[in-house]
Amino acid sequence: MDDSSRVILDRAIAYAGGYEAWQQKKTLSFDKKATSYDSTGKVARVVNQHFDYQLRPEFRAKVTYTLNDTAITLLHDGQQARKLFNGKVSTKQKDIDGAWNSSYGSEYVMCMPFKLKGPGIKAEYVGQVTLSDGDPAQVKASYSKGAGSNPDHVWYYYFEPGTGKLLANSLNGKNNYWDYTRYEKLEKANGLLLPAMRKGYEADTLNKPGRLISQSEHANMAFDQEFAADHFRIPDAQ
Repeated sequence: MDDSSRVILDRAIAYAGGYEAWQQKKTLSFDKKATSYDSTGKVARVVNQHFDYQLRPEFRAKVTYTLNDTAITLLHDGQQARKLFNGKVSTKQKDIDGAWNSSYGSEYVMCMPFKLKGPGIKAEYVGQVTLSDGDPAQVKASYSKGAGSNPDHVWYYYFEPGTGKLLANSLNGKNNYWDYTRYEKLEKANGLLLPAMRKGYEADTLNKPGRLISQSEHANMAFDQEFAADHFRIPDAQ
């Protein structure tokens, strides 16, 4: 991490509530309303999910939702992840991989900018730009190759100069895939600012959003909930 990026990240984390306060949080729970849009801009799908995370001392996750009258649960017990359909564990590799990636994915985006101080980060200050809607922002990049569950991904983060407020991010993935996410609203939960609404856009390059493809709304965000001892336990496959 270079000196400039360290200053930017420290400012962003202080704005969001401080790293010391973040390190004291043991669990995180929230509800998510995920809306997808088709190529004409019409709503294609709405999914309501509930997320429970154990952040410390060991990562664990439980995600529950209903899709096409099927109750789906994603579980990560700290060592492995599984996807359940109506309470039955799937042994298909695609479902195992999907449960693993989905478990980490939402925790990663919900816990910004604090996650940018985590292991595996290769932070580099790469200049200042003007976002598409006119807000000035500093650009902060990226993730070290091989870190995380998606080693091909490189993330670019945009922070408001002066305050450090997180404004947006761009993702560059495999086969030169791009998308762009705007943080529309932040809300405080137990002293820390978290993203309450994010909008996702197609993109063809850095900071070049196209059509709206998704919207994520987060509610009932709370830290340090108490969970039962078996809350994250993966049942035996039937």
